[in-house]
Amino acid sequence: MKNAADHLVPKTGKFRRALATVWAFVQAMESTSFDYTLDRIKHLDREVGRLREELRQSRESGTSSSIDGR
Repeated sequence: MKNAADHLVPKTGKFRRALATVWAFVQAMESTSFDYTLDRIKHLDREVGRLREELRQSRESGTSSSIDGR
């Protein structure tokens, strides 16, 4: 009777391996502080580019208006 019940109980090694695999996957999907830093740098880089373009346009309109003002 004991042999018949043994095949119904999952092996703990398989379950632990599956659980460890799922846990490793979940940890890999979490974002790290390094990821956050890179995202912030990318955002700030875009913002600097936008401000540079705005400054360039402002300077261009300032020089054209000073030429027109003569």
